Amino acid sequence: MTQAPVPETLSGGDAAERPLDTRTNAPVHTRSWPGTALLVVAVLWTLFVAGRAVFSGRWWLWNGVGLAPPLACLLIPLVLLVPAALTRRRLLTVGVVLTSLLLGSWQAGLHPGALFRGQGSVPPGALKVVSWNTFFWDQDSDKDAFYAYLKSRAADVYLLQEYEYARAGRPAPIDELARIKAEFPGYHVATRGEFLTLSRYPIVRTEALRPSDLAEPDTDWADYWNIRVLRTDVRVDGQVLSLYNTHLPDLLNVDRNPLSPSYYRSVHQLSDRRDAHFRSLRADLKANRNPVVLAGDLNVLPGTGDLRWFDGLRDAADKGDSLYPATFPVRGPALWRLDWAFVSPALRLHRQSLMDPPADLSTHRLIDLRLSLPDSGDPAPPTEKDGS
Repeated sequence: MTQAPVPETLSGGDAAERPLDTRTNAPVHTRSWPGTALLVVAVLWTLFVAGRAVFSGRWWLWNGVGLAPPLACLLIPLVLLVPAALTRRRLLTVGVVLTSLLLGSWQAGLHPGALFRGQGSVPPGALKVVSWNTFFWDQDSDKDAFYAYLKSRAADVYLLQEYEYARAGRPAPIDELARIKAEFPGYHVATRGEFLTLSRYPIVRTEALRPSDLAEPDTDWADYWNIRVLRTDVRVDGQVLSLYNTHLPDLLNVDRNPLSPSYYRSVHQLSDRRDAHFRSLRADLKANRNPVVLAGDLNVLPGTGDLRWFDGLRDAADKGDSLYPATFPVRGPALWRLDWAFVSPALRLHRQSLMDPPADLSTHRLIDLRLSLPDSGDPAPPTEKDGS
């Protein structure tokens, strides 16, 4: 007796082991879920990167949710690309991943020129400007080691932030001017709020920028919140250079629970304060005819809308020696670029370098700039003014 042939759909290897769909009598692909999960992840990441491009620096709520390290905009699509090419719906999945890669590549904060540039030459007589968030001055470090590190930078100008201590979890003013003047003889000093600017060159103007539309701060030290930019004009070889020592408010309060309403109220309040300081800074820059160096802890991330406030200035990292010029934190890999330096196009920028201070001194890296003033120009005449 001849045996009837077994249907092909039930005789081919693992096909015989697959459950059948009762409606179509076809095998069910039980292992399609990894590809579906990968596609969902790729779509969600693409939406995140698109949202970052559209909302960062423009919608307050994004400040509370969009703090992934900028380098992730490049690395995550690259990680997803290989498994995406192995899924059943590879064309769709790879297309979504490539879209996120395209959107994220310019948001990652990379400076590829640093791979080929190396250390730029610095002509004799170039100005050395250092910017550093000291992280509560010398409160949590050895005083002598702190001042020894500062002096070892041998800068012509120091733009220092967080000239302050923390008292009961709140910033509090300090007075270390006697020690500072002893350690830096011959330097001219300007200080307001949390800022300290030291200059070998004469100071002809000092102004603390105070926006008029700020809400009352919830602190005993109002200057900490109300002064986030200290402008100091110095005379260098007959020209006036404007230095903006800057520390803009944080994007969020890391001590609050992101699942609580108070977290989002805090994010909204910080965003309003940031915008007020941005507007004040932008107005002062627009009216200033001097060459400008603006540096400090800006709490701004690469590829975000906040960078529009610095239009017309040059990112000093374009002359830097770091492919990914992240500045925070010092311990472990630096993942976020919070500290920036911008200069006027008229200035001859020779080099930007990032320095790692001893980890017990600060959580922020130090920015070292080498630049020269233009050979000619029409700087604004100096004005003796104290806007504090």
